[in-house]
Amino acid sequence: MRRAAAAGILASIALPSVGYSYEPRVNYELQCMGCHLADGTGESGRVPSVRSTLVPFSMIPEGREFVLRVPGVAQSPLTDADIAAVLNWMARKLSDAPLPAGFRDYDAGEVRALRGRPLAQVSKARQKLLERIQRIE
Repeated sequence: MRRAAAAGILASIALPSVGYSYEPRVNYELQCMGCHLADGTGESGRVPSVRSTLVPFSMIPEGREFVLRVPGVAQSPLTDADIAAVLNWMARKLSDAPLPAGFRDYDAGEVRALRGRPLAQVSKARQKLLERIQRIE
């Protein structure tokens, strides 16, 4: 009986804590900060900053699709709702500029619809978006 109880306790400790949801800041710290850094600046030449791009990308359909299909988002262990909440938090807390009028929050349905197709050529797609954003401004 003791062995069975001990095995059950050990199994519950070893299993990942699926089903727990944290506030967006904590999810950012656990899932994104390792690459994008605490302030969203990223690592030059390796991980792009989200500070000046997340919000402009989020203002156009192809930019929103890009954000939801980058491998870190598409392959995240977070739920669709948690990803939406993290992206909305990032837009408000890590952006270099205030949110523009017309900014539309991400939602779980949008995340679910797009994250299943991760991008293969992230740098190329990002460069095209940057060029498009510059033409708009």
